[in-house]
Amino acid sequence: MTLLALFSMMIFGSAFWTLVLALDDIPPITLAFLRAFIAAVFMMLMYLFLGLVLGRKGWLKKERFLYAGLKDRKNIVLVIGTAFFGMVLPNIMQNVGMLMMDPSSTSSLASLIQGIGPIFTIFLAWIFLKERLGIWKIIGLLIAIPCMIVLTIYTKEGLSIGSDAAIGGILNLLTAMSYAVSGILLKMVLNKGADPVSLLGLNSAFGALLLLPITLGVWILSIEEPIGYFSISLTSGLSLFYLSVCVYAVAAIIWYKVIRSGDLSRVIFFIFLLPVFSVLLGYLLLGERLEVVQLLAGGLLLFGIWVSQRSKKDNKPQPLRPPKV
Repeated sequence: MTLLALFSMMIFGSAFWTLVLALDDIPPITLAFLRAFIAAVFMMLMYLFLGLVLGRKGWLKKERFLYAGLKDRKNIVLVIGTAFFGMVLPNIMQNVGMLMMDPSSTSSLASLIQGIGPIFTIFLAWIFLKERLGIWKIIGLLIAIPCMIVLTIYTKEGLSIGSDAAIGGILNLLTAMSYAVSGILLKMVLNKGADPVSLLGLNSAFGALLLLPITLGVWILSIEEPIGYFSISLTSGLSLFYLSVCVYAVAAIIWYKVIRSGDLSRVIFFIFLLPVFSVLLGYLLLGERLEVVQLLAGGLLLFGIWVSQRSKKDNKPQPLRPPKV
């Protein structure tokens, strides 16, 4: 399971530099819609393959195909919430934000800023799920929050709130907050007996449906060019496929398998490797460079997250959402 966990984190980490390549040709909101649509089609084909080719008819039952195994159909509202906060809102903010950030360090900095996600999840779980906020979590918050602020508004010219790069950083920070809300909703859905793999399919389907009118709106208002009016290079096309299938579907399924096979306290460590892989890949493949201040803030941020997970009493095994980009 260790190798599977490392493999999934490498895929999740690679999503940031792949996004940079995809955004070279594809407008941000259109890219968000295409990712959700392709992921939904892939998941549907996977269900049909499992049911018709492999003879696993359970995958084609309405209870699993349309409701992810949820007995109370009213809980589908929570699934729609996870799609909105886990796919629609964060993908739009992340794509737009990354276009505004310093191109010399876009993927690396975005991954570090979004590394604050577990801290937001801890805070929201304390408010909405009544989970215990122990001393280690409080210390972790106190370490991570100043680092988060520095990473968000720091540019080569120093601290700047009004610059495009700072606004892009703030959008990526809001992306992490949206993912944290999605994580809380997803935990509630899983606790109600939903099947994780079926949830991935429903999330992508609802995400595509919710993004469709938004995408049509930006096309009609000429904010973005519609499909057919811009050319997609082979690199951007392959990046889109990778983001839709390999990152969202395959890596997420692998991560769920890892989570379900071991204690959270043992596998949570691998999430800390996501920004590490992203920064390394950004350096090797895109030639990105981070400022010394950003590297120090990023390192302290990861340390703060690690500190927040120190208490064994506060970190009992529980369902966990996969990391998102």
